[in-house]
Amino acid sequence: MSDSPYFEQLEQNIQSLISEKKFKQAYEMCIKILDKIPGEARFLKIKTRIEEAVEEENGKIIEKTIEDIKPLWNEKKYAEILKKLEPLLQVSKNNGKLNNLILEAQGKYETQIQELKKEFEKNQRARLTKIFDEHPERMIDELYFLETNNSTDEVTKKLVTEFRDKLIEKKIKDKKDLIESDKFDVIYNYIEELKKIDDKNPRIKELDEKTRRRQNETQMENKGEFVYKGENYLSTLMKINKYAEAIKVAEEILQSDPNNGEVKGILEEAKSKFYDQSRDETIDMLTKNNSTDKIEYNKNKENFTSI
Repeated sequence: MSDSPYFEQLEQNIQSLISEKKFKQAYEMCIKILDKIPGEARFLKIKTRIEEAVEEENGKIIEKTIEDIKPLWNEKKYAEILKKLEPLLQVSKNNGKLNNLILEAQGKYETQIQELKKEFEKNQRARLTKIFDEHPERMIDELYFLETNNSTDEVTKKLVTEFRDKLIEKKIKDKKDLIESDKFDVIYNYIEELKKIDDKNPRIKELDEKTRRRQNETQMENKGEFVYKGENYLSTLMKINKYAEAIKVAEEILQSDPNNGEVKGILEEAKSKFYDQSRDETIDMLTKNNSTDKIEYNKNKENFTSI
């Protein structure tokens, strides 16, 4: 069957395509025939010949490309070299020379990138340092612009974090008098302003914690002073028998120092003595009023009604 004029013609057509280097069309025709007549020796040979021809042709293309890009090595254009070489792997994955050149270009390109990053960091550091020294008020905008335009670059992130920290450090030093004062509400407002520069900065966190500790210590000192003065005043009030005032002062002290046992004892004593004092005063008043009524009665008996 494969000797029929039809297959003879097919073979001639395939050979013609091969001679014209139309390997893809020739290969597709060959595959179709082998699908219909699997194992047909004549077309298996042609198929193998096409594969060898393609491999040879690809080899020539690879060699030509390698030759054409030689100037790029001298110019250190490794990214462009990779752009030209890597697509060739699709047609010749096992080409040793091609793979070696790609590995070499990748290594040199990586080194080049690292060098560029170092140069970029050096130049940006010098620029930012000058701005920080001469125009610190521009620093926030400069860092924002740098970060926005290089958002994925680790070198940029490092620089931005470093100079934001320097700016925060400077602002804290500039407000040393305020920060060491007891104007805690103003200090906390300033801390919030600093957080707008970098809310994750450890200096700000440290300042916030330190301020809160100082505020607590100040409140404890004020409380201690209040209690101390209150106790002295309370003692004086008890000595001069001002028990009502003593009760009020004792209750105020206990609001600040509820566990003060001594003041609790004085409060109970003051209440007891105030009760006794109030009772005695009431009795004296009633006695006095009764005596006054008798005198008035004796003077003006006719004005009183008897039952």
